[in-house]
Amino acid sequence: MLKIVRAPESERANLGITLNARPADAYRARVSKFPYNTPWPGRQRPIDQTEDAYFVSFEADEPVEIRIALSAKRCIVRPLSKNIRARCDANAISFTIPAPGQYAVEPEEMPAIHIFANPPADFGFAPDDANVKYYAPGVHHIGVVRLKSRERAYIDSGAVVYGAFIAAGAEDVAIAGYGILDGSWENRSGADRLLPLDYDAPLPADAETLLELCQEKRALYGNIRFYRCRNVSVRGVIARDAATFSLIPAGCENVLVDNFKTIGMWRYNSDGVDVFNSSNVLIQNSFFRNFDDCIVVKGVAGWDDRDNENILVKNCVVWCDWGRALELGAETNAPKYRNIAFENCDLIHGCAVYMDIQHHNRADIADVRFENIRCEYQTDHLPEKYQSDLRTDYAAAPASTPQPILMGCFIYNMGLFAAKEKYENGNIRDITFRNIQILTDPGMEMPVSAFHGLDKAHTVSNVRIENVTLNGKPVKTLNASVNAFTENIFWDGEKL
Repeated sequence: MLKIVRAPESERANLGITLNARPADAYRARVSKFPYNTPWPGRQRPIDQTEDAYFVSFEADEPVEIRIALSAKRCIVRPLSKNIRARCDANAISFTIPAPGQYAVEPEEMPAIHIFANPPADFGFAPDDANVKYYAPGVHHIGVVRLKSRERAYIDSGAVVYGAFIAAGAEDVAIAGYGILDGSWENRSGADRLLPLDYDAPLPADAETLLELCQEKRALYGNIRFYRCRNVSVRGVIARDAATFSLIPAGCENVLVDNFKTIGMWRYNSDGVDVFNSSNVLIQNSFFRNFDDCIVVKGVAGWDDRDNENILVKNCVVWCDWGRALELGAETNAPKYRNIAFENCDLIHGCAVYMDIQHHNRADIADVRFENIRCEYQTDHLPEKYQSDLRTDYAAAPASTPQPILMGCFIYNMGLFAAKEKYENGNIRDITFRNIQILTDPGMEMPVSAFHGLDKAHTVSNVRIENVTLNGKPVKTLNASVNAFTENIFWDGEKL
């Protein structure tokens, strides 16, 4: 079965795409062109730091032959682990995907085309149900919609919804559908905040008061916000062009994120999913392309009386245009982090670090696992740069990271993300990196890893690294930096 729904006419980008010889529409998505970032300067990124990319979304439970009417001498289809070979000629790029999933098509010297092949799904929402906010195929402008307990939002295939959803103190809330939730309506200014918090004041427990505070502090909405909710889910949705973190569950319990896609995230701080002080979270079968961190577990002041625990990320495809792909931190305000795992993910492009713990605050971080992770490295990778002078273009700025760090655990004493009088440091321990595959272009060397504690009281300890391969061959020497404030860092049973 192959189901194709036409895009609204105003959204169509004609790339001449066919799926099993049937025409399909592409959508545009503005993405970052250069890994060039700066602390919020009071205005949004210049457009000349971005470029147009594209995506196509459909349902299928069978192999699909995709043909794109573009001429290219060479084209790569990622993830490389899928072993898909594109055929290129003067008229088209063509290839076959064997099953549902997310793919990035990269013609030489052209912007990427992202393929979202969704499994057929009945989300179980009746459009005429009084508890369902239904968005039919077409364009909708909704502003910010609050979802209360037992309410659903259903964004159907072919629907483009300009707006955001927020829930606070709610239970049994769901957002689903194969349509698009677009955040481009929200313009960030110098008066806006990423979050409603003050580091030296607790957030109100009452949901109504918290939402009033969000308005008072001019907290940005991104695409989706769940504040102190239970039993919430996001399934199938494509999130595009958020002015800040796309999806935040903060102080939540029992969260499901399934087949969620982020694309067109080019603005400052446009993270993917940022989990704040939550428990029993499952993020799976999803795609993230973000300018900044992609999947992050944070401990954030205001929610910091709660642990981060029982969090699983699996079967995801990640493209990080800046920052870190899979991360704990940098905010780590929480009593503890426990039972957190990243499994079976393809990291197809990276910037600063692929897998890491960046520890700035007081949490005791333990029992974290990165397993069966495939990390792709490219010779034409553009190095991360900081724009310290807003008059300096990317080419003239010095590079800070030539290639992404592979694995890292870092404890910092920078006084960030917490009230100064409450500032403390914590520890990192009992961490596993297992079955890590590095896939590089020919001639590339082993990437760097780093394990750095802060001092004798705040250390990185009991880290196990097992079965690292480089282009299918076991790695003989781990290119790792280990400082004096670490203990028991083991690689394949050998102590570093």
